[in-house]
Amino acid sequence: MTSPILALEHIRITVTDLDTEIGHYTALLGPAPSWRGSSNGHERAIFNTDNVAVHLVASEQAQGLEAICFAVDSLERMHRRLKRVGIDSHETPAEDPGVAAASPKMHVASSADTRGIQISFTERDSGIGTREPSAANGLDHIVIASRRAEGTAFLLGSQLGLDMRMDMSRAEWKARLMFFRCGDLIVEVFEQLDQDGTDAKDDASSQQDSFYGLTWRVADADASHARLTQAGFDVSEVRKGRKPGSQVLTVRNNTAGVATLLIELPAT
Repeated sequence: MTSPILALEHIRITVTDLDTEIGHYTALLGPAPSWRGSSNGHERAIFNTDNVAVHLVASEQAQGLEAICFAVDSLERMHRRLKRVGIDSHETPAEDPGVAAASPKMHVASSADTRGIQISFTERDSGIGTREPSAANGLDHIVIASRRAEGTAFLLGSQLGLDMRMDMSRAEWKARLMFFRCGDLIVEVFEQLDQDGTDAKDDASSQQDSFYGLTWRVADADASHARLTQAGFDVSEVRKGRKPGSQVLTVRNNTAGVATLLIELPAT
């Protein structure tokens, strides 16, 4: 049976100063927020990119990438799957007021069953993915940091049903990387290997993952470098990416604490 998951619907980033971070993300992504107001008891702003929404949510907690929400073809089918694979979940009102009439609820998985990361699900039709044009042409990768990649792979692949495309270890990087296809983007699992190239020991900390960062697609890495530099961002020089023919640059500030990379993909 195929997974009910169609795509990554939105990501949630908590911020301590919503006005300031709206300014930063408007400069980073291109358009102004498509919506700002109060939802589920929190002030938030929603940005649309080509394939995923970004929710900036005001919070007194430390800012950063806090949660992800998958779009599914049927919440009922997703709920059955979660129950079958041993993941507890509960129903809550949808976070996006713009779609509340069509999809007024979402299911939130228990973080105790998802290796400590916050994952939710909301119902959409199969046409998800077309959003407002932006300077960032959509999300390319979202990275999960893991101390036990095999456990994270079991969650994403076996339990949630995402398609694993690659599993590789690189001694020169001291890292193991796994790539799962989700719609038109990749959920990447990053595990830092020990000095001898072995996996982390299986202790309590190895059962807890965290969100690490985001890689946004851009049409022109050099133009993005010039635009962000002019806007006051601290960005690295443009360099060759790991994917042949790609170019990347690192955004070092004004991202609400989220490790952020921009990538220009090779022409197809």
